[in-house]
Amino acid sequence: MDLRHEFQKHAEECRRMAVTTKDLKSKATWNEMADRWSKAAQNQAEVEQQAIAMRRTRQPTRRAKVHGWLEAAV
Repeated sequence: MDLRHEFQKHAEECRRMAVTTKDLKSKATWNEMADRWSKAAQNQAEVEQQAIAMRRTRQPTRRAKVHGWLEAAV
């Protein structure tokens, strides 16, 4: 599941609700919720980019030295 796209879908749904409602207070509430979902999607995208960057900079793990007599068994 892609959280960023899920959050964007929620934001779009809130925007549609804001357009369809006639009550100004409800419209403001729907738009505020849409803004929060959009911000969550943006934050998720940043987290994903940071995770990718961390994976790229991670040093490969080194295999421990094995004694000669164990190497034949491994």
